[in-house]
Amino acid sequence: MMYSAIASKYAMALYNVSKVNNKTEEYKDRLKVLAQIYDYMSIFLNNQAIKPEKRAQVVCQLMNELGFPADQPFSRFVYLLISNKRLKYIKQILAFFDFTVLEDKGLIPVDITAAMDLSTEEEKLLSEFVKKHSGREPVFSITVDENLIAGVVMEFAGKRFDASIKGRLENLARNVLRREG
Repeated sequence: MMYSAIASKYAMALYNVSKVNNKTEEYKDRLKVLAQIYDYMSIFLNNQAIKPEKRAQVVCQLMNELGFPADQPFSRFVYLLISNKRLKYIKQILAFFDFTVLEDKGLIPVDITAAMDLSTEEEKLLSEFVKKHSGREPVFSITVDENLIAGVVMEFAGKRFDASIKGRLENLARNVLRREG
């Protein structure tokens, strides 16, 4: 996944604060809740007629009522996102925060798109492939897409490995068109 410079900056700032306060998992959960709140209340949260302090206060109060109380550093983070008009990046911030947590643990996130559910043996083979190419233990996020026909597409460490029938057919079609063109 590609992350914007803005999202990565905010995610790293929050990650550093969470690490110092030993609250990395708590902040990750709070970011997930914040992303859900944004999905439901984006019109209110983006309304410039309402002061940023009030919008941040409403979000923090709602988080508290949902059982995810925002401590002072997280409340400040929410206020900064709102006042700097960056709340729209919350999903990217959450994704980069997750990525950073995994990286810090020596793990590597791997997005897999497969034509069908993977067996335990297939996951083991893919895990060995990732370890060989990255030197780190993978954490898989698997999506099933029957349009691939068969095979998998893996993305990790900024690389894409397409071992799907659909990918092979597309490559074959491009090569045929190049020869004819």
